Amino acid sequence: MTRALPADSPESSMLLELRRRGCFTDCYALEVPAPVTQAQFVEAFYTTPLFKAERFILKMLAARPSTDQDAKDLAAGTKDTFAVWKVTHRSPEQLLLKAQIGRTSSWLMAAPEPSSNGQKTTLFFGSAIAGGRANQETGRQQFSLAFSAVLGLHDLYSRLLLQAAAKKLVAPRARQHG
Repeated sequence: MTRALPADSPESSMLLELRRRGCFTDCYALEVPAPVTQAQFVEAFYTTPLFKAERFILKMLAARPSTDQDAKDLAAGTKDTFAVWKVTHRSPEQLLLKAQIGRTSSWLMAAPEPSSNGQKTTLFFGSAIAGGRANQETGRQQFSLAFSAVLGLHDLYSRLLLQAAAKKLVAPRARQHG
């Protein structure tokens, strides 16, 4: 399993529309040596120990509790809300959620493809943040110094979240073959 790295979002990405609207966006990718469905990825992502810590914080500070079953329902498409997020777009390969408080959106995509060893899947995770001040020359959003200061932490956290989900998805397969 490789490390999560910054990546260009695929041309089919729901994240690109938010970038076109002027939002700040980022995208991270990680390849796993196994077939992974979008539902498996979403469930794994939101049920990792690292994300459970975020869920606990959201429960305490925003009074928005969520459970592993809620994550499973979100992944299965039977629920369109999860903690502070609401689904804005869903397809068989992608999920875009907007925070009901704040100005952020989260995006997940699983892209399985054949490989010489069977099948591999590229997992993508990205964020979008709206609400910067429009630059008069470029029209692009500009954000405050405080935003820039926390961007490094956001980058690290995003990578760790993606890596935790990948590890959770690959670990059962490794035990089967080990």
